Amino acid sequence: CAYPEFPGCYFCDEYNRWYILATRFHLACGYVAGVSVMLFFAKATMCWKVFMDEMSSPTTASPSGLIFMTMALSFVGKGDVGAMLVILASFLHLVLVVWFIYMSMAYGTMSDPSWFANTIGIGLCAVKIWFYYPLSGHFLIAITLIMTFLFYPICLIRVALNEKMSATICWMNMIGPAVSLYSLAIIMEPTFQQERPDINHFQTVQRSIYLPSMTCLFVLCILGMISSVHGLIVRWKQIAREEFCPAHAAYSFPLLMHALAVQSYRSSLDFFADADEVSPTLKKALHVYWVVLVVAGTFTALTCIITYLVFLPSWVDVDTREEAEPPETYETSISMSQSLTYGESLIQPYVSPTILQANETGILIVSYDYQNSWCDLVRTLRIPAFGFEPMMSRRMFNRERNALKLFMGVQDVILEGDESRVEGDEDGDDICFENELERAMNAV
Repeated sequence: CAYPEFPGCYFCDEYNRWYILATRFHLACGYVAGVSVMLFFAKATMCWKVFMDEMSSPTTASPSGLIFMTMALSFVGKGDVGAMLVILASFLHLVLVVWFIYMSMAYGTMSDPSWFANTIGIGLCAVKIWFYYPLSGHFLIAITLIMTFLFYPICLIRVALNEKMSATICWMNMIGPAVSLYSLAIIMEPTFQQERPDINHFQTVQRSIYLPSMTCLFVLCILGMISSVHGLIVRWKQIAREEFCPAHAAYSFPLLMHALAVQSYRSSLDFFADADEVSPTLKKALHVYWVVLVVAGTFTALTCIITYLVFLPSWVDVDTREEAEPPETYETSISMSQSLTYGESLIQPYVSPTILQANETGILIVSYDYQNSWCDLVRTLRIPAFGFEPMMSRRMFNRERNALKLFMGVQDVILEGDESRVEGDEDGDDICFENELERAMNAV
């Protein structure tokens, strides 16, 4: 099959109109994705200070893995150049895995669904490099499975019990086991580098090891879907108050990734399970579930894409002339109070210090200076998202910063002044930090 992204699709009717439509749509998406990848590398090369600033925080670096996943999906099957780019994407994603885990350990953060793009997401690169170098694909899928079983149980607990987690992060909880399930569906196939592979041996291994593993991952996928839906329902008031921002791109792809995982499991049942072992009712239910996911996921993705493009100009052309520039990362109140590396826990009554710091220091961008007619690097809080995290309002930031300081100890709260330079909301919110601090101390 010329487009082996869909597990089990090995005998395609190339004259079928739906196949032709699907491959053309696939090709168009590949071109758009390829352009996005080139723009990312242009940014990393031409604006390397901005790139390094984003990669220095677990909050702002969380979407980076999507670029390498996109790169592998876009260039696979594009000749020798495509093979080199897939290998490069896989290598860079592996470097990102090591860097992101190291950085997260340094900040004391605990795994949550925003980690999946940078860690478990390497499973997509594993599938694509497997087409060229099977051993490398097996190595990367082993890393993917290990990280799935290490990180995913923690994420399930945190999404269910940590009310401070944002809705965008909760929605991504379904993609962790979905990537592993899809990857395993491809990796467990014979490489066909042998002229006559031992089919009986493959069938024995697949029925005794492969199918139970797929079933286990499929159960985790269903738990992830339940967890994501529950997370949205619990945080619906938060979602209703938010305006659309770059972080809401997190809503666009999890459903389709989950649909791909369901298709992988359906294919594994069709190919490797005995006909009398699988209930027809189960097959019918999986088919209906898959169709619903594809329709809902496509609608959600297109809605997010169109809305994203509508808002994109306001996020790109940012006027910072009348904005007081936020502090550098080492000058924020979170850094100066030494709470940045305080860490996280399974159940915590405070927002992660790294998220609070991102809301205080803003984003480093290249802004055009209209007075001097040149471009300059400035920090701004006028881009309403940090990675997958929507920006907090000033009221919420002050409240959550106080909660963190109170949790760390009352003495720390007494010593800290209001060092925040966060710009006020448009509604004129001018909540006094000292008054909130006094009320918090009286409560304690």
